[in-house]
Amino acid sequence: MGEKEKLVELRQNFKLMLLENPDYFGNLTEAGLAIEGFEPVIEMASNTFYEELTCISFIPETNELRAVVRVKQDTGYSGGPCTDGSKEYVRFYVDYDRDGTWVDEGVVNFDAHDLPFEEELCYAVKLPIDPDKRTCCDEAPVLPRVRAILSWNYEPPADQPDWLPVWGNRLEANIQIAPRTGLWCLLKKKFLDLDIAIDPAKLELLADMPGLEEKPTLLPQATLLALKTQYGDKVEDARLGYNLVYAMTKEPSQPTLFDMAEMLKVSGMDIAKITDFIKVAKFNTTYEEVKCVGLNRDLSVLHAGIQIKRPNGYSGDLCHEGSLEYVAFYMDFDSGWEYMGTTSVRVHDIPQIPGDDLWYSAALPISLTKHQKEWCKTGKAKVRAILSWNVAPTPNDPDYVAHWGDWEECYVEVKPLLPGVKPGEVVPVIESLGGMPISMINGSGYANGESPAGLRGIDSPFDGKILINGIVANAPDSSQVGISRVRYRIMVKAPSYGTYQPSLRKFRIYKTEIIGGMVSPQVPVTQTPDLDGWMDYYPDFYAPVIVSVDQDLLGVFVPAEEGLHELYVEIYDPNTGTSKVSSTVKFTVDKTAPKVDVEITSGTGNCGFFTLGDTIQGTFSIEAKHCYSVSLSVTPTPEAHGAKPVIVGSGGKSDLKYGSGLTCPKTTGTWELDTSPMDPCGYNIRIRGEDRTIIDSRWFGRERWDIEGFCLMEDGGTGCC
Repeated sequence: MGEKEKLVELRQNFKLMLLENPDYFGNLTEAGLAIEGFEPVIEMASNTFYEELTCISFIPETNELRAVVRVKQDTGYSGGPCTDGSKEYVRFYVDYDRDGTWVDEGVVNFDAHDLPFEEELCYAVKLPIDPDKRTCCDEAPVLPRVRAILSWNYEPPADQPDWLPVWGNRLEANIQIAPRTGLWCLLKKKFLDLDIAIDPAKLELLADMPGLEEKPTLLPQATLLALKTQYGDKVEDARLGYNLVYAMTKEPSQPTLFDMAEMLKVSGMDIAKITDFIKVAKFNTTYEEVKCVGLNRDLSVLHAGIQIKRPNGYSGDLCHEGSLEYVAFYMDFDSGWEYMGTTSVRVHDIPQIPGDDLWYSAALPISLTKHQKEWCKTGKAKVRAILSWNVAPTPNDPDYVAHWGDWEECYVEVKPLLPGVKPGEVVPVIESLGGMPISMINGSGYANGESPAGLRGIDSPFDGKILINGIVANAPDSSQVGISRVRYRIMVKAPSYGTYQPSLRKFRIYKTEIIGGMVSPQVPVTQTPDLDGWMDYYPDFYAPVIVSVDQDLLGVFVPAEEGLHELYVEIYDPNTGTSKVSSTVKFTVDKTAPKVDVEITSGTGNCGFFTLGDTIQGTFSIEAKHCYSVSLSVTPTPEAHGAKPVIVGSGGKSDLKYGSGLTCPKTTGTWELDTSPMDPCGYNIRIRGEDRTIIDSRWFGRERWDIEGFCLMEDGGTGCC
């Protein structure tokens, strides 16, 4: 059997082999995480034949970790585009102090499928984080080390940064956390000036106080003279004066040209060297380079990873404006390059830059609906990302050559339209509800599966803030004169409603504009439906002004009653006078938390006294319409020396789960605790019950606890804590 045939066989039987032996492939042994009693059968860890993590990067303004995964084969992903396929997981860790202390920031995923394409495909994923460490701009910058673990069809376990995947790989990169701004830093500086010591943790609490919260701040621009003095001969004039001289070539006013030339001379610049550099357009990657490009298929966002290589040459430190790394994106859908838009990310001089550079990300939200095919027919496109430092690439010029920068290309998958959506049709599309893709919500209103953000559904109902996310496919370009925004409303039918009614709940969206490649800060916009529920639809992906809404949020519904609900989105296009409705989504609501109870029934019962060696008995119960798990434990754990309550008839287990011994809506039973190994002490018997409800579109399960205590003594009545 050849090497490729052997890999195919191992891939097909991957999960079966892990069930037989968790360390079948030796990946745990190689990572120093071997499990006692299991020896590797073959040695294969971090195999990248099928997929490979190629880049990690970061957007400081939005605190988003991003990664690009290259999918290399056309088969080996458990099915085509009409199937569930398989999962590609990426778990991120951050080492804020670069001392080997890794913080598990979470895991994301995307679906991979068998696709009939010869080319390798590049997929992007993102994970928003709340950085554990930040400083002000005049302090040492926070430059964490990031580790990402890619694993096919097996989620990397939490809090195990040294874990190695069987299929996939581990990668590291350096990022820069945005400094704090505003009154918080002023207050901190005042404390230092007055020599007042303050607990950093308490100072951190002040960040959320009214008036001290983070706000976008306009930073001063460093002058050419100051930069020339600071850089000396570390940064060439062709870099330092590039932006200004390039602008001079576009300036029609002769007096203005003289003023600019005088500014350059006063700053000590050699204008001839700068003009000679600009005359010949040729990619230069001395300072920055675009390395990876990909498409976040689930969010329709193009992504480029940018490698920053030098400590200086970026027009100012973190207390100044710095400079922009522009990225123009083009896509070829087999009919020539199509300009998708230009975006940017801001960079600065970082004297403490690590030896293996810093990684930033540029992202561009796009609409692909006019290029998507009907359900089950996946497309592909070639993406080109053109990087240009401090000068935006000329729009609609796919062959633009930047003086500082380069370009990168890769093929991406263009996902099919959802079932029932026709190509080219202006129609509302609900993509997810309650944090779950609608493809994972069945006709009875229950969610099953795992969302790209890692939220799991197991026959799960919903409650709390139920987010409705989606788009208006092929929405018109409202930036054109005479073209109005589409209007939309959310129609809901609750169990007690006779008919569908418009949702009138106010909610907040976060809108971002990209104008001429410059990305504005996210702006909150309160969506207030009128009396009939109508609101404006803001997203517009036509250059030069690109408008996007975070997570494509269409609305928020908070149910007031339990049971099966129905929901659809309706649009009205004032430009054509036509209305369209989305498909209807059904979802079940459960508003009742579990009820649990544990009792000690033997001996003197609850809060009673027992003798070391007694077998204590009791009862337990969990009542939940959508139960998930129930577990029993004893605390304090160290003094119990491994003793635990055992559910009678469970085969020695202390827990039951939905589908494996736990019956909804109510399970009752008895338990026993052998106290022989335990120390004389005061103890608690604890019960924890959890249901399967998805809460606030973010969390799985509501949990409830109950506790009963007892005192365990040595024979003779002594030794109870």
